[in-house]
Amino acid sequence: MIFRRKIYNQLVEWHNSPVKDCALLIEGARRIGKTTIVKEFAKNYYQENYLYIDFKIAPNELKHIFNDLSNLDSFFTVLFLMCGKGIKKGGLVIFDEVQYCPKAREAIKYLVLDRRFDYIETGSLISIKENTKDIQIPSEERKIEMYPMDFEEFLWANNDYYSADFIKTCYREKRNIDINIHKALMKKFRMYMAIGGMPKVLDVFLQTNSFFEADKIKKDIISLYKDDLRKHDNKYRTSCELLFNSIPFQLSKESTRFFVSSATKNKRVSQLEKSLFDLSDYKLVNIVYNFTNPASFFELTKEEGLFKMYCVDTGLLVTELLKGANDDINESYKKIVFDEINYNFGSIFESLCCQILVAKGIKPFYHTFKYNDGESEKGYEIDFMYQNNLLSYAVEVKSTKRFETKSLSALKHKYKNNTINLMVVSTKTYNPKENELNIPIYMFPFV
Repeated sequence: MIFRRKIYNQLVEWHNSPVKDCALLIEGARRIGKTTIVKEFAKNYYQENYLYIDFKIAPNELKHIFNDLSNLDSFFTVLFLMCGKGIKKGGLVIFDEVQYCPKAREAIKYLVLDRRFDYIETGSLISIKENTKDIQIPSEERKIEMYPMDFEEFLWANNDYYSADFIKTCYREKRNIDINIHKALMKKFRMYMAIGGMPKVLDVFLQTNSFFEADKIKKDIISLYKDDLRKHDNKYRTSCELLFNSIPFQLSKESTRFFVSSATKNKRVSQLEKSLFDLSDYKLVNIVYNFTNPASFFELTKEEGLFKMYCVDTGLLVTELLKGANDDINESYKKIVFDEINYNFGSIFESLCCQILVAKGIKPFYHTFKYNDGESEKGYEIDFMYQNNLLSYAVEVKSTKRFETKSLSALKHKYKNNTINLMVVSTKTYNPKENELNIPIYMFPFV
């Protein structure tokens, strides 16, 4: 099943641009639907006039022809012969998994300038050192990040084209949301939280209506990721798999940082920097750094050694957390969806809010600080802070209906000379008159 994805509009915008002076490079984790959406776009906008090359399975003979671009007429003749298909001028060439042929990526510079065809590249680990060390990265390349399906795309896949618009309208016009409607929307959001945003997982669930079958696909994806990381670790003596495996445990702890030492035994943080960067380059995690000064640009006071790490897809995190569930998988998922499980969802909600921000192109940080309220000095932590359009935001994520906002209050008083927009994301319904700060978690993607 092919699902409606927001990135499709960016492909159309690129196609319709009057100046076609670059190729598109779509980056993202494996199994998020990059190939599917690019092929669908090609069929709709180029009909049969496109050429698809998957460099992961392409023979070495085909890869080698990118070593010589001195005569592009001869190059295309050989390329079409080896692929068994030729295309007309104005057609599209797709380089799928381009990281497996670095020379093809380097060739983009000359192929784009040739103006014979349009080009789209896809890749999962484009910036890993081994794939770029011997090539010149082309400037004729526009990068687009692709992520797992977001909540709105999840609703569309379920033939729900009303809920998202309703939520947007309520937020924009500051309308109350009736408690019964709120419960229905929370159920939809919990379903998204449990299933996640991997297209194949959702496809299987919609066909079978079985959490068990969907969970099997998620386990396959996790296994695929871990196999990739294990190969990378064996080759470069890194600890990517250990770091990835430790995410559920780390998120379950009440801590202001990710404890690398507890995940990797005797290795120092400095020794694990490459593992951290490589894991991020695989697009399998979202890394959130601490910063020290909300009165400045957050990036300028980022602390490299203090960070939290979240899974790229919360559905995969749920699968990891359910490994030790006593109930059968279907029952465990139903308890999550119907809010019948006695579990603190704080870490899962946090992970999902991080996923939402990153998918919007926003870089989240977290902030720890001390504040003296006149009686004593206490330490506080803000779950997420970010800057967008030169405005600063602070977000606290609460998984229960009863909560306190001492951290936000302390932040407001300590930095009273700075304008910081405060927000609480929780499971409470939306009542802007009662508390303008509180946003139900299903509304957060549309703020």
